[in-house]
Amino acid sequence: MRIRTLILLLTLLLVPPAPRAQIRAGVGEGNITPPAGTPSAGYGNRLGRGMTGVHDPLLARALVLDDGTKTIALIGVDHLGYNSAMVQAVKKAVHENPATARWEVYLGSSHTHAGGGAYLNLPGLGELLAGKFDPAILQLYIEGAAKAVFAAAARLEPARVGVGYGTAESLNRYRGDWPPNVKTLDDVAVIKVTRADGSPLGVLFNFAAHATVLGGSNMEFSADFVGYARKHTETLIGGGVSSVYFNGAQGDVAPRAPGSADAFQKCEAMGKALADAVKRTWDATEVSSQLRINSAHHTYELEPKTTGTGQDIRIGSQSTEVNAIVLNDRHAFVTIPGELSCIYDADIKRFGGWLGFTQVSILGLTNDAHGYIITPESWRHQTYESSLSFGGEFYGERLKDLVYALLHALEPAGAYNKDKARRSSVLSVPVR
Repeated sequence: MRIRTLILLLTLLLVPPAPRAQIRAGVGEGNITPPAGTPSAGYGNRLGRGMTGVHDPLLARALVLDDGTKTIALIGVDHLGYNSAMVQAVKKAVHENPATARWEVYLGSSHTHAGGGAYLNLPGLGELLAGKFDPAILQLYIEGAAKAVFAAAARLEPARVGVGYGTAESLNRYRGDWPPNVKTLDDVAVIKVTRADGSPLGVLFNFAAHATVLGGSNMEFSADFVGYARKHTETLIGGGVSSVYFNGAQGDVAPRAPGSADAFQKCEAMGKALADAVKRTWDATEVSSQLRINSAHHTYELEPKTTGTGQDIRIGSQSTEVNAIVLNDRHAFVTIPGELSCIYDADIKRFGGWLGFTQVSILGLTNDAHGYIITPESWRHQTYESSLSFGGEFYGERLKDLVYALLHALEPAGAYNKDKARRSSVLSVPVR
């Protein structure tokens, strides 16, 4: 018996490992622009009035990455915020297709305040934020996002992937009321994707700022500075590249658009400046034919609580989620189901560096959009953000703990030895 066991072990050791499957990638697009007359979302002073036209289209853009074992679809949408129910509907459409049934879906909203409304079926608050509810318009948003994924799926091809980091200086500012004098982060994360021959295929870029260069007086649909940033990025990189944008931890971060021209010219100036930063990062980022995708997930029920300024929005508990995605063991991306304070962004980046990650990037408003996620101090000081913060005084701290647990679960091998059972127990604790 011992001899047979030894022979078996030697055989396993002598068999060369199976080569990793060639990675594939694809990009796709869907249109989520509602017809003129549909209300927008984000500015209460519009009073639910319909928008008069379309300045630039609202898009859903998808980047799909397949490492041969796991496939992820990263969808960026020009929208104030797809809530959990909308994301679940997109996932359902994707998972009902046998070809994409096992794909992981991550949908991030740009938070443009000139995007489509009419999607919140909540009397009072829903109409204030997004105008009168229209189920047909809601379906348009869901179908447009799913279409982007299916378009990317149809275009999967051998690819090379790299992750790089840069900065976009002076394009955002801290708008919070407490604490004072916080410095915003100006980092730009880029996922660079080329075809096997090295020609550009897709680029995902991540930067934190409210998409509010356009104010409430604007009555045309627009992706705000984000649309210009995508357009100029594609021009600078060339080769028919397709770009996808994910917002960051922008809860208390406003845009700082260059110049003093009209609002759309300011959008273009900011978009160009951000595109320049993306191009610099793209040029400095090496790609590889090797890709390893790891991910960890946690879902929980969120019971809305009275806000820091005393509003009691009784909308019932809702299921939500936080996720971590790690590319090639070192590049971590954390999805946040709302608008995270930049103070937490700095904390999470420091913690990720301590674990051994090259960087941790926040994908804000991803797979849900349930309001601001702020520090207890900001909540107690009744900042503007606290008026739309529904998780209670300590929700931000609890969510940060969940993020830390997910990063622990995926930390780079050999960086720090931990008890896996303890990590699992942390992940099993729901946020209340």
